[in-house]
Amino acid sequence: MPMPLNPQDIVRKEFREALRGYNQADVDLFLDEVVEEFTKLAEDNQKMKVRIAALQQEVARLREGRGPAAPGPVATGTEDPQRVENEVRARVRRFLEEQIKQLEATTPSATVQKIERDAPQAPAPEAPVAEQREPFWAGE
Repeated sequence: MPMPLNPQDIVRKEFREALRGYNQADVDLFLDEVVEEFTKLAEDNQKMKVRIAALQQEVARLREGRGPAAPGPVATGTEDPQRVENEVRARVRRFLEEQIKQLEATTPSATVQKIERDAPQAPAPEAPVAEQREPFWAGE
């Protein structure tokens, strides 16, 4: 089984020259690119390990029934901005729906009571609107 590599192993690796070997400058350039990409992948891998450990702790805590953790920041530099935006929009939508339900629960009865209270005070129309207008051809 090969031993695990790190970026320094790639940088330090030296190849022997052969009669019909590869262009050393091309190999060095390619290895520089490999080191750069390998370093990025190693960093991402480490971040994922930390994230996995945190999630495993969260799962264990929830299984023990200790309840949800204290709310953290809305977004960190590693979170997907679109996902964060969607979560915020969903929270706002739920909040507004709750507010609308509360208003609907209280407003209709208050409105009906106001209409019933004000209705007897409103003057009754003297005659229907159609009767109040002069006939169109009356001027002839």
